[in-house]
Amino acid sequence: MSPLKAVVAIVSGLAITLPALGQNVHISTLHEQVLENIEIAGDGYRLDSYGINRMNAGETTHVTLDLPAGTPVTIMGDCDEDCMDLDIAVYSAQGKLLAEDRADDYYPIVDFNSDEITRVDIELDLKVCEANYCYVAYSVFIRETDAP
Repeated sequence: MSPLKAVVAIVSGLAITLPALGQNVHISTLHEQVLENIEIAGDGYRLDSYGINRMNAGETTHVTLDLPAGTPVTIMGDCDEDCMDLDIAVYSAQGKLLAEDRADDYYPIVDFNSDEITRVDIELDLKVCEANYCYVAYSVFIRETDAP
């Protein structure tokens, strides 16, 4: 390969990689926020699951999860710095509203007891994003059965 072709290949590769690196910064920041949520959830809670989604303003996405029955659950939402309003609602598999946080903020938190509910639908609703799209995270905390 000629030196000119090698330089063109490297520059082309950088052009493809740089936007992905910028997105990874948002994902890394949200991952750190999820880990910080462990302290907010409090003693006796463990991180059960989390996810990060890219969303547009006005978009709603759903995540279906299985939870242990009869357990206190806390679900927290986080956004990147371009997000101004994120809402969370949690529904049973039958569509019954279990908990919601629709306050005008970017850090919704809901608490509920799973009782006999083992499958839930988490609704993430990105109301306001000041960029073309925002990254949104949810984290699910389950109370340990042997916790005080």
